[in-house]
Amino acid sequence: MIEAHTIEARKTALAKLMADQLGVGGATFEHMLTRAGRRLPAWARRDAAQIVEASRLAAHPKLARQLDLHALSRAEARLTRYLKSLDPKERRTTARLHLAGGIVLKLLAVAALFLMVLRWQNII
Repeated sequence: MIEAHTIEARKTALAKLMADQLGVGGATFEHMLTRAGRRLPAWARRDAAQIVEASRLAAHPKLARQLDLHALSRAEARLTRYLKSLDPKERRTTARLHLAGGIVLKLLAVAALFLMVLRWQNII
């Protein structure tokens, strides 16, 4: 049987890793998961939800027997491996490039509209 403090230690380690890699903050691991939102893939959110549920069950002695320790360890390992593979610098660079691309696209649309109006008025 696994003890509640062991699962809490795992949650704390994952919370620190999420804060470092994804840049999300929050008072609890659950709050950090909601703040991370779609930055985590669906399978990672399911694994994290499984860890949260395990911590809830581990707090109660009779319900703690229902925990599947192998599945819990596998979920924690997958989530840890994914979070360690993320590069915060690359994520910031990609976000900046997406922002710049959006601005350029909007400027091109405005310029095309401006040229269409000039053409319509027979100025060019």
